[in-house]
Amino acid sequence: MIGDYHQSVLLNEVLKILEGVGIRGKWFLDATLGDGGYALEILQKGGRIIGVDVDPQALERSKQRFEEEKIAPDRYRLLQGNFARINNLIQQTDTEDLKFAGAILDLGVSSLQLEVPERGFSFSKNGPLDMRMDPTLPVAALDLINGLNKGELYELFNKLGEEQLAKALADAVVGARGIRKIETTTQLADLVTGVYRRFGLFRPKIPARLATRSVAGRHPATKVFQALRIAVNDELNALKEGLPQILGKIEKNGVILVTCFHSLEDRIVKTTFIKWQDNGFGQVLTNKPIVPSEEEIIRNPRSRSAKLRVFKKT
Repeated sequence: MIGDYHQSVLLNEVLKILEGVGIRGKWFLDATLGDGGYALEILQKGGRIIGVDVDPQALERSKQRFEEEKIAPDRYRLLQGNFARINNLIQQTDTEDLKFAGAILDLGVSSLQLEVPERGFSFSKNGPLDMRMDPTLPVAALDLINGLNKGELYELFNKLGEEQLAKALADAVVGARGIRKIETTTQLADLVTGVYRRFGLFRPKIPARLATRSVAGRHPATKVFQALRIAVNDELNALKEGLPQILGKIEKNGVILVTCFHSLEDRIVKTTFIKWQDNGFGQVLTNKPIVPSEEEIIRNPRSRSAKLRVFKKT
């Protein structure tokens, strides 16, 4: 899959904001590097990058991408780990005291993770129920879906998935696994779809070319898979722990840009930025989040739920 890279969401909008603080000669932190789409643009505009990702495959792909584009290796550092531990990660490099002109966090799942069935992120591709962004994590989605009791499954689906049928789905999971262990993405997706059909809520997926910000065509398993992925990777706690550390690494007049894809993350980012502003750390530049244009959504349907918020440190 090298060469078939993930499309970075709101790329033009991100670059416009970064150009406002100046890119050439400055260091930037891409705390969720993925396939390196944002980072490559920054490097090609004369900037320097420290790229962090929990997924070692992402780092390998970004490294090859930068090499293909003839980017000098002394202009970037790639670090494997979670941005929740960004201070410790950077201390392992020769840039410990570095201040960044900007930091980028794109909290979505990458195309690499969605398109490889073995990673277990996609309900549309049959694979093991894994969902670990860092393959060394001890608990996979399989362990949660088969190990949590009915009440715990309800809490998971309700709180992390904001799933309206959380109770019925918890009941269905416990009943199904009593007959046969739930091991694959297809098993779980079919089970969820069956519950939606029973409640008369199943709506066939709309063609990608017609996808908009409406969720009319969303697959019934979307929220259950979201909940499992968030839990497996401890995504909300990582965001709460990582943002303050990143703020400490930003130079005066530098910016932090965070793109979220669901309301739980967006709420954390919005609340954190407002708190920072109230405490005199800087200014929220996005009273309302920046969202993709209809043209971008048609080109890249996965972008439709993206919301970008920006904070400027002063």
